[in-house]
Amino acid sequence: MKQPLSIIPEKWKRTGIVTIGGLLIGAGFADCLIAMNSVDLNQIARGLTIFSAGLTILVIMDNSKTQKETEKLQKETQLQMERIEDKLNALQQSQQITNSQFLEIKELIQQNHSET
Repeated sequence: MKQPLSIIPEKWKRTGIVTIGGLLIGAGFADCLIAMNSVDLNQIARGLTIFSAGLTILVIMDNSKTQKETEKLQKETQLQMERIEDKLNALQQSQQITNSQFLEIKELIQQNHSET
């Protein structure tokens, strides 16, 4: 499956999103610290909301990265399993051929013994 053509490389997108998440965490934390001096509950709540938004962005980015790595690993494992299956099928066919040849040889030996 082809990825859509993008002007901005994937690495820069990820870096930009992670930077925004980090800035939100920092801004939320700073807002909470400033609010602690004046004990302003509204400002503390706003700071915690901003902080949690940044944290959510970072968690989603990490989950997305982990999911992509897991999908890649699953595809590689699937390919390896298909190769193993092909080898097992080839081995089974070889064994069947060997068994049929063995039976032919056995039959020829029996025929040879019965003729003598």
